[in-house]
Amino acid sequence: MKRIAMLSMIAFAAPQSAHADVTFDSLSMDRLTPVTTLAFDFGYEVWDDTATTELKVMSINLAGHFVNRRGVGGYLTIPLSYIDARIGPFEDTELALGNLEVGGLLARHFGSTALLFHGGLVLGTSSDDGAADFMGLASFTRFGDFVHRIQNSTWLRLGMSPMGRVGSLFWRADAGIDLALDEDNAIEYSPVIHLNVGGGIDLGGAQILAELVNVFANPDDESDDTGSTFTIGARFASGDLRPGIGLLLPIDLPFEDFEFALLASLAVHVRGSR
Repeated sequence: MKRIAMLSMIAFAAPQSAHADVTFDSLSMDRLTPVTTLAFDFGYEVWDDTATTELKVMSINLAGHFVNRRGVGGYLTIPLSYIDARIGPFEDTELALGNLEVGGLLARHFGSTALLFHGGLVLGTSSDDGAADFMGLASFTRFGDFVHRIQNSTWLRLGMSPMGRVGSLFWRADAGIDLALDEDNAIEYSPVIHLNVGGGIDLGGAQILAELVNVFANPDDESDDTGSTFTIGARFASGDLRPGIGLLLPIDLPFEDFEFALLASLAVHVRGSR
């Protein structure tokens, strides 16, 4: 009887630990994972000043997502942009609120691979005067969240993210589409398609990351509203804390004066919720 009871306890406990840790806390890709997480992102963009233009652009993102034991959950993202703009006679500085995003997610595990689906609404909560008119410039640090900084716009966002691990190597991909729900400022960009891929190596106390983010805005239109960013960086492990740093480089972005961005991020895993 003792042996049967012990086997029953092992069988009951197995599902709790059967999933490999495939969590990929990105620096510039989509941020949702199968583990409940609170996140803070900061990006400092470096722009080439001209005789008539001087820009200081910073992005701040506060985010969190919850995932229960069944893999069902929800998320919230609060984007902020600090803009200090001097363009000709115009001069203004503002910390501007972007468009909040709320939604739900579903995570499924398949051995050393996880598949995450998400859907949400981006609400037209952004500031819309003064230097806030330039908040779109702060979108490059997480370019896939471009629609967070399109003023006076509401969006439906749908996407999926497979991620996995093979030994010390891990990977992630994101595919998503954003559809405008109004015809104000958003219609010229809709639909927005984003395709991202990233990978890295786990060194134990640190992870080395490389991430490629691609955004295609209104791909049926003749204008060229596409662009990409490449990020190289690292995350460090201290319990459930995952601080990270990165260097983001533009690839074929429509703004030639944008040189690079420095990223700092903190992801906090809340494993007691699972």
